[in-house]
Amino acid sequence: MKTILFLMGCLLAASTLAAEHSISGQLLLNKKPVKQAVIYIHQQNVKTISDNQGYFEFSELSPGDYDLDIKADSQHHYNVTVSFNRQRHIIELSELVLDDLVVSAHPLDHNQLRMTMPVEIIDEDQLVMNRSLSIDQTVNQIAGIQSGSFGTGAGQVVIRGQQGPRVSVLSNGIGNQDAASVSPDHWVSSESLLATQVEVIKGPATLLYGGGAVGGLVNVVDQSIATSAYDGFNGAFEGRLSDSALDERAGVLSLNAPLSDRLMAHLSYFYNETDDYEIPGYAESHYLRDLMHADEEHGEEDEEHEYGQLANSAVRSSGLQTGLSWLTDSGYWGISFQNFDRKYGIPGHNHLEEDDGDHDDHGVAKEEHDDMHESHRVWIDLDKQAFQLRGLHRFDGGFFTQVKSHYGYTDYQHIEFDNGDPATTYSNEGHQWRLELNHQHRFGFDGVWGLDWSTSDFSALGHEAYIVPSTTDKLGLFVLEERQFGDLHWELGIRADRQKISTDLWRDNSETAVSFSTGFNVKLSEHFSLPIHLSSAQRLPTAEELFSNQSGNDELIPHLATGSFEVGNPALQAEVSNNLDVGLKYRKDQWAANLNAFYNQMDDFIFLAFSGQMIDDWPVYHYSQQNATFKGFEADIAYSFDDVYNNQWRVKLFTDATTAKLNTGDYVPRIPANRFGVSADWWRGAWSAQLKTMRVNKQDHLASGELPTDAYTQVDFSLNRLQITANNEWLWFIKGSNLLNEDIREHASFIKDKAPRPGRSITAGLRVSF
Repeated sequence: MKTILFLMGCLLAASTLAAEHSISGQLLLNKKPVKQAVIYIHQQNVKTISDNQGYFEFSELSPGDYDLDIKADSQHHYNVTVSFNRQRHIIELSELVLDDLVVSAHPLDHNQLRMTMPVEIIDEDQLVMNRSLSIDQTVNQIAGIQSGSFGTGAGQVVIRGQQGPRVSVLSNGIGNQDAASVSPDHWVSSESLLATQVEVIKGPATLLYGGGAVGGLVNVVDQSIATSAYDGFNGAFEGRLSDSALDERAGVLSLNAPLSDRLMAHLSYFYNETDDYEIPGYAESHYLRDLMHADEEHGEEDEEHEYGQLANSAVRSSGLQTGLSWLTDSGYWGISFQNFDRKYGIPGHNHLEEDDGDHDDHGVAKEEHDDMHESHRVWIDLDKQAFQLRGLHRFDGGFFTQVKSHYGYTDYQHIEFDNGDPATTYSNEGHQWRLELNHQHRFGFDGVWGLDWSTSDFSALGHEAYIVPSTTDKLGLFVLEERQFGDLHWELGIRADRQKISTDLWRDNSETAVSFSTGFNVKLSEHFSLPIHLSSAQRLPTAEELFSNQSGNDELIPHLATGSFEVGNPALQAEVSNNLDVGLKYRKDQWAANLNAFYNQMDDFIFLAFSGQMIDDWPVYHYSQQNATFKGFEADIAYSFDDVYNNQWRVKLFTDATTAKLNTGDYVPRIPANRFGVSADWWRGAWSAQLKTMRVNKQDHLASGELPTDAYTQVDFSLNRLQITANNEWLWFIKGSNLLNEDIREHASFIKDKAPRPGRSITAGLRVSF
């Protein structure tokens, strides 16, 4: 009997000891178990997988606070701090805030609060309401982010006043390999209708993605390649219609199917179309009309002004995306294919000649062409095919913990039509390969070592081909390490890039760029954190900056999109950006606040300088270099509360400002004006709504040749209803944009004085998830 009691005592003591040295929990999503989720605790270098009931356990860990890295499925990835005790902890993923969502563009998978650089994430639910016809319009209401729009068909993302070759737009962490950085009228070939998450890194992301991200980056994430098993066949359908102001008709279908326990398949298709959109008044700004009247007084011919509708602003776009992925016990491997077709008008510089032909435009009958482009003069027919191979393998032992590989191939072409005749053909065939190796916790450090290789064969052929055909080869190597010192998180990295640009007319341009970066995130208290990021980044000049109008022709070739002649400079040197970014984040109960201030000293800043010469009333610009300073801030504060009537509210104030000057004291061109605004969100049961008002100040800090941009107030409203049934979710939504019917012109746009944004418009739609 004593022996039995002794053994029972030993078992009880062992079970008690095991309970004291283990932690456990359950993952739920909308109160349903999340199975086969991978949960990491990186500081202890341990991981586990949830079972079919969502339960997980870490043995040999004592109760306490732990940072969990939760990979729940192919679309959601969270970092969250959990306080474990001896009881099983329930984690409801639907209750996690956006701060917990992981930034997949960062190779160490950090959430927003842990990043040393300022980051914004638009998740799938927000995208339903914020999607637009181009990615720049989808992200442009984030603090510090604006649009350099070219109507609704195209536009460049502007981050803290920088755009074009200084801002990278990625698809699932790899470059688009299109022609968007060459000219602002070229579409950024990332489709927001297919996106499940959009990430924006504000400030230099050069260390991660090279000199093209010296101003920041946008990463568009889709679900083309599954990284975990689907829970049966599922998908979604979304359709939207707008009133006559925009006359948008759009739809997207997305399907996911497990072909076996390990083989996952994805298929999605989208289509959207608009007519020429309505505008509140004249297409030309009153500043431009005053100049025209001044010319008229000097005997020049008067021109008829567009009113009420922006000619040549229609868009027609469609695309198909497929993917297959094979899941292993240690990761996944997948392949995807995209095909995008997009036709859109280029407003703002319609030619005066009459179209006298009945020709067929690439299979489009003239009657159909006239129906879509009545009175149009210049438009683009774009086609892009892209393959991607992605994979991840986790190692059970050794120095390296995982390897992530990503290869992309792109075949891009667009034809610019002048009065229905093909005038210029742009093409780009590109390959890119990215490799990331994460290593184990060593000497207090976790880190990733990476390699980026790409080649791009770019050509522009035709009457308006002002850019010399070129081949650009790039190779980048980078190391990023991080360490935790109590409440201080430290990151340190270095990157080296080698670039060679080859042309038939000039000798090879080969240069090397080196970038350094370090960042700190200090937890000042339970509620305050202080991120600080310093970097010195180099950007090598692009082919268009070096070789535009350098073909040796007697006459310069105009760039129709900007209405100017642009002349490259083969003697350009590397641009050096020295950056300081300081932030302050506050989280407590219902309060959330963010403040970021930045100061960028740009040595040998490359820009288009007005030469003082005019050819046929069009200005001549030369690519030049000069030191410049960019500085500014973004700030927001939000308060969430419930009222006595069971309504949930969230009120947010926000503002941003950017100033950029050359060392001569002149302003840098196309810097957006300061903004401030307020938004109010409301939830009650199945209903939700948002009212947002944003005031954009007048921009009269002008570069040579620029006209002012008047202030405006933009008011948007949305109303949603979510119905959840046994098998489906039905989201009904209606959105009103520019409700005050303001004359909205974005100062960062090359054609802001000829092409305002659409007037008041109403869009309604339905999204069904199954």
